[in-house]
Amino acid sequence: MKRKADLVVTNCGQLLTLESPSPVPRRREALASLAIIENGTLAAHKGKIVSVGSPGQVEGAIQPAQGCIEVDAGGAVVMPGFVDCHTHTVFACYRLDEYEKRVTGVPYAEIAAAGGGIAKSVRDVHEMDEDTLRSVSRERLNKCISHGSTTVEIKSGYGLDLENELKQLRVIRDLASESSADVVSTFLGAHAVPAEYAGRSDDFISLLINEMLPVVVREGLAEFIDVFSEIGVFTTEEAERILRSGIEAGLGTRVHADELNDTGSAEMAVRIGTLSADHLTKISSKGIERMAGSPVIGVLLPGTSFGLPSLDFAPAREMVERGMAIAIASDFNPGSSPSESMPMMLSIACSHMGLMPAEAISAATYNAAFVIRREREVGSLVERKRADFLILDCEDYREVPYRFGTNPVKRVFMGGVEWNGDLT
Repeated sequence: MKRKADLVVTNCGQLLTLESPSPVPRRREALASLAIIENGTLAAHKGKIVSVGSPGQVEGAIQPAQGCIEVDAGGAVVMPGFVDCHTHTVFACYRLDEYEKRVTGVPYAEIAAAGGGIAKSVRDVHEMDEDTLRSVSRERLNKCISHGSTTVEIKSGYGLDLENELKQLRVIRDLASESSADVVSTFLGAHAVPAEYAGRSDDFISLLINEMLPVVVREGLAEFIDVFSEIGVFTTEEAERILRSGIEAGLGTRVHADELNDTGSAEMAVRIGTLSADHLTKISSKGIERMAGSPVIGVLLPGTSFGLPSLDFAPAREMVERGMAIAIASDFNPGSSPSESMPMMLSIACSHMGLMPAEAISAATYNAAFVIRREREVGSLVERKRADFLILDCEDYREVPYRFGTNPVKRVFMGGVEWNGDLT
C-alpha cells in the first residue's frame, strides 16, 4: 500500500542518506560511507520520512496528500541536519579580552589562573537575569540552526551553584520547548571548582551530588550529566564519583576527557561505560586502544584547538584507523570555541585532523546521534526518522569542508517543515 506524503523533495543532485546496514556507530572504512543517491528524491509525512530513493522508486511508493508541498532542490546536495552533540550555547557574554591575550601567546592556563576562562563566564551568568540570558541564548540557537544544526545538545556549567545552574537549565528547557530543533540538555555542574571552594573540592562535590543533582533530576531539567576531568579541575577519581552518582540518578553520562593532559580519563570512561569521552586532545595510545574496543564514542572538538589557538588536535586519523567510533561537535562556547558553525568544524577536522570529507560528515551526523541517544530519530535520511535535512548551496558534498569560512546551508527543514529563521 502506498504511503501518504505531505512533502516531496525532488532533484537532489547528491542525496546523502547515510543509510547503514546495522544500527551501530560507524568505524573504520564504514565512517566514509554516505550512501549517496544520485538524483534522489525524499518524501515525508507528518514530520517523518516515508520514502527515499530514485524518483521512480519514491513516486511508486507514495500517495501525495492534499496540499502536498513539492520542493525542487535544483540539483543541490541534500543531507541530514547536523547533530551538534557538545555545546555550551547558553552563556552570557563572549570573552573578547581573553582572545586578544591568547593570540599574543598568553596560555589559557595563565588566563584562567588570573580569574578568566570558565570563572569569568560564571560571573557573567550570575550577573545576568534569566530573561536576558534566555533572549541572548535564543539568538545564538538561531545561528546554530542557520548553519545546519537541527539537533543541538546544550550544557549548563556556568552557574556552579544551585541557583545559577538551575537558571541555565531552565533556559535550555525553554529553548527546547520553543524550537523546532531538538534541544538536548546536559547538567555540567562539575565544569570547575568555584573559587570559594578552592582547596575544598570534596565539599563542592558533596554539594553537587547531594543538593544540586537531586533537584535537577526531580525537575526533569537534564538527560545527561557531564564532568570536566582534568588536572586542577576534577581528578579522574572525583569525576568517576560524580558520574556514578549521575548513573544512580538515571542520567546518561558524558565526560570532558584528556583535553589538556593525559589523565587517564578516557580509560575511566570505558570502565564505567559513559556514552562519550569528549576533547581527547591528549589521549594516550592506551586510551585509544581501550576506547576502540568499547562502545564509548570519542567526541572531537576541532574548534577548541583552533580557537585557543593551540593547533594541538586530537589524533583523529589514528583513532579511525585503530577502530574508535568518533563524532564531531562544535563545543560552541564563549571562550575557546566561539563558533556555532558545524561546517567550519568539518573544515578544521579535514584540514588539521586528517579526516576525509565523508568521514567528517558521518561523524557530525550519524555517529553524533548515538552520543545523545537520538540514533533512532536523526542522523540519517531513512524511513521513520525525523525529516530533518538541509539543502545546500553546492553540488558536491566535499564543498562543505573545502570552502572554509562560508555557510553552505541554503534551506533547513526540521520535522518536515522549512525553518523560517525563527525559533517557533
